[in-house]
Amino acid sequence: MKRYRSIFLDLDGCIYRGNQIIAGVREALRGFRERDVKILFLTNNSTMTSEDYAEKLRVMGIESVPEEFLTSGEAASHYILANSGPSNILPITENGFKEYCRRMNHKVLEAEDWRLAEYVVVGLDRNFNYIKLRAGSRAIMNGAIFIATNVDRTIPTEDGLDPGAGSIVAAIREATLKEPIVIGKPSKIMMELALQKVRVTPSEILVVGDRLETDILAGKVIGADTALLLSGATTRDAVERAPSQNRPDYIAEDLLELYKNLVRLNLI
Repeated sequence: MKRYRSIFLDLDGCIYRGNQIIAGVREALRGFRERDVKILFLTNNSTMTSEDYAEKLRVMGIESVPEEFLTSGEAASHYILANSGPSNILPITENGFKEYCRRMNHKVLEAEDWRLAEYVVVGLDRNFNYIKLRAGSRAIMNGAIFIATNVDRTIPTEDGLDPGAGSIVAAIREATLKEPIVIGKPSKIMMELALQKVRVTPSEILVVGDRLETDILAGKVIGADTALLLSGATTRDAVERAPSQNRPDYIAEDLLELYKNLVRLNLI
């Protein structure tokens, strides 16, 4: 009988919206842990480190450790290290990705040093401006490799959807006519790193998120089952309009409903 030993769980739109926890999350996470389901928080948001995310959850009353997180920022820094060793990186991101660069001995460049860039890494940057657009575009046209931590169009907040990293990536793509290497979900790059962290087979994993085009597709990329939560960026109507091959195995209003359904079905 199928049993899930691990869940890959998105943060934005599944655990919280902005700084507001979603109802029932504490109870659901407590239940998963009591049933020895290994949790890996898997986020495309590169703005913070695993330690920052663990602290954010602690403030919300959720106990976790940094080892339970994998961000697209960490995955991007790891990808560059694995392929090129310590490198000169021009980041158009916030501090989370930059911190992983420092830990992995990459050199973090300022905008005025764009000529030295071997990689340009673009993620969510709420201080994005024309100077950064110009520096990133020139570096890429000068031969730097274009990396996107993710291409999420929007990000859920307490009062609605804000522009995501994908909107910034699109600006640089338009300026350079270059396509980026995408690291975050649904890329296999990030999902294979996640598999290494939990050390269980895809058939024992449930990938949980709030987006069809990232979370659900990411699960399908590695051959895992998927669950969509309607507490974030996707509506039930959007699921029903999606091609059958893009739909999740389970749909729930929120994480607590999903947990209760999995218990009822004896899947955890």
